[in-house]
Amino acid sequence: MRRPSARSSLIQLTAKIHEAESSADAWPDALASLTDALGIGGAACIVFNKKSNSADWVCFSGLSAALETRYMQYYASLDPFSPLLHVVPGWTKLSECLPQAALMKSEWYNDFVLACGVRDIVATRLVDTESHWTVLGLHQQIGRSFRHESVPILDHVTAPLRAAAARHIERLHGRAHDHPTAEIAVQRARYFFHVSNGTRYSDESGKEFATREDAIAYASVLVEDLRRDKGWDGFEVSVTDEAGAIAARKRVRA
Repeated sequence: MRRPSARSSLIQLTAKIHEAESSADAWPDALASLTDALGIGGAACIVFNKKSNSADWVCFSGLSAALETRYMQYYASLDPFSPLLHVVPGWTKLSECLPQAALMKSEWYNDFVLACGVRDIVATRLVDTESHWTVLGLHQQIGRSFRHESVPILDHVTAPLRAAAARHIERLHGRAHDHPTAEIAVQRARYFFHVSNGTRYSDESGKEFATREDAIAYASVLVEDLRRDKGWDGFEVSVTDEAGAIAARKRVRA
């Protein structure tokens, strides 16, 4: 079987992140896809409550997935890394942010991070509102290194991840005013994905995307899913905006 191209894998990853923006239930698959694309041990997305200084929601993938509840109930309050992400912009590496001597004295690092088989973490703040903020951490497995290919992948998916995290905070706690330093995605537009081949199956609900290109990328994923389902050869997926203008047409080919 032919392996998917890097571009195809990136399109599928972006589509998974967009699904997480639409539904909280899609976050585990989105983080699992991110973990696979980066070739890392795992990933974590955490929503922190500024008022209580606690974690309101977590989603872990890979090595630490089994300890989601334990993190919320105990280790979140001992985590020395996440608070630093609230003041340090961009992607930050744990080993370059906190000295090894301090980490070796940390219960969080010894009994949670190392116990999960994680050697190092690269993380960033995704969203910062008046009441909450969200971080995303990428887990480097003990004995392995982050790949060079990780940088262009992260450059591509950071904005969709921010948009998905912002929408998730809205789902959890309602719409809030953005913090002045928040990095939230630009205004989004709704696109519709109609399937036809003589008979038209209209998309009445659509999905919101930050760019026209993201919507077209999502259409490519739909076409690939239809191709795998069989019976859709020759059908066409038409992408339209809210005004009904066609953004792209994608044909299903066996």
